[in-house]
Amino acid sequence: MVLLGGCRGSTCQELARAYAAVERKAQRCLDHSPLPAFDPEHCEQHQAACDAEDLGQLDEQVECYQRLDTCQADEKDSFLEGITRCDDRAPSNACEAAIF
Repeated sequence: MVLLGGCRGSTCQELARAYAAVERKAQRCLDHSPLPAFDPEHCEQHQAACDAEDLGQLDEQVECYQRLDTCQADEKDSFLEGITRCDDRAPSNACEAAIF
């Protein structure tokens, strides 16, 4: 379990690692990453726009991405549904706009 809320400085790095892991997990069945590009340095510079609730949402999102299995060609739709479930844990619009 990753606890980001108590450690603001690591939030962006944890999210970057989760995004990279999803990209690796997706390689067997997708031509490109199912997630948008993510710049942890940009995130670090703007994460002050995220409150404690946003950080909790990001923590849940990271944990969800970590639980995803490696995508298999015959399970592409299921994998993408898992991504969508993780994306449902997104932070507020203000936070998301700031860090992405």
